[in-house]
Amino acid sequence: MTRAAKETKTTATSLPDRKISATRMSIAYAGGVAVMALLFLVAYFLLGNIIIEQRGAAQRIHLVEQQRMLSQRIALLSTDLYVGDTSTSDALQDAVTQMERAQDILTGKGDPAGSQLNAAEHELYFVGSNALDTEVRSFLDDSRRFIGATTMNAGNEAYRALQHHSRDLLLPALDRAQALFAGQADARIEQARTAQLAVLIAFFITLVLEAVLIFRPMITKIRRYNAHLYEMATRDPLTGLANRRQFDEYANREFRLARRTAKPLSMAVCDIDEFEQINKTHGRAVGDAVLRRFGELAARILRDTDIISRVGGEEFALALPVMNLHGAMIIAEKLRRGMAENQSENLPPFTISVGVAVSEHGDKTMNDLLQRADSALQMAKSEGRNRISCLNRPLREQQQDNGTVSPNTAITS
Repeated sequence: MTRAAKETKTTATSLPDRKISATRMSIAYAGGVAVMALLFLVAYFLLGNIIIEQRGAAQRIHLVEQQRMLSQRIALLSTDLYVGDTSTSDALQDAVTQMERAQDILTGKGDPAGSQLNAAEHELYFVGSNALDTEVRSFLDDSRRFIGATTMNAGNEAYRALQHHSRDLLLPALDRAQALFAGQADARIEQARTAQLAVLIAFFITLVLEAVLIFRPMITKIRRYNAHLYEMATRDPLTGLANRRQFDEYANREFRLARRTAKPLSMAVCDIDEFEQINKTHGRAVGDAVLRRFGELAARILRDTDIISRVGGEEFALALPVMNLHGAMIIAEKLRRGMAENQSENLPPFTISVGVAVSEHGDKTMNDLLQRADSALQMAKSEGRNRISCLNRPLREQQQDNGTVSPNTAITS
């Protein structure tokens, strides 16, 4: 089977879907891009939410640390004031004010943000006899009673209550709050990592699904459509053989290779005898069937490396790489005999005439060789058709001629 026949068979088994819809392909592509964009948006808002939550957690932890520091500062300043250092009174009042402001922020007093406290935080601050909000505000009340005490007994009582709250009640409660907020922050970090992993997995799954369900079918359709376009550009639609364009490309490549390697390249031009009469007598449909039949029989005879092309109405050209004149004549005779002996119930008998030529040192282009083969074909037709003609001398005569070119010798059979 020739190269042309093999390529035709391969292309015929994988013809593309000619109903490729640009709209459907565009919708599929847009759908894939939309899914990717949605994943990016999810990741963006997820990251933004994590940033906001971590900022709030960091602020609460900072406020609790500030309260611990302020409670110790209040305890120390109250001791200084208790022993008679009245210069600490203003600093003590400022510390109490700052701690109360921090407590209002944490509990959301007078601020809608207080509704953001979760169940664990609400329980810590407001539930039970040892609720942290109660402890902090009791400590602040004791501090104010100590600052505003007018008698020794009232001051001593307030001072003892203040120190007891600071040392025995407030610090453990603030430690619990700090541990709660830190634990929640760690839990949110783990949730963020899990969400990040889930988005990453979804992203890769989406990529795989898009590659398998969208881009792979799209690329397959495009490749098949391109193959179909290539077939239309290089194939004769009637016989499935190579057209003139592909033959010229292949023959020129083989001609250059033959010149570099000093190996022969033979060409043949075939013409179906009395083809116009077949069309007139039996109709164009039968004529087309004869052309297809010729292509089928020729494909069986030629080698894999040979190429046959329909270059005209009933005219065909063959390129036979690495084949000398004798071998080309044998191939031509097989073609001629095969067509003459062809018996088909649906087709009339037909014969062919063949012109053969082999490359010579003086050939500058592939067309020089092809023109000699065409001239040989005209000689065969003028001598009665159903025969082979060659316009090359045997190699031994060319060698004896010392490189000079002498008149062509006609060989008919």
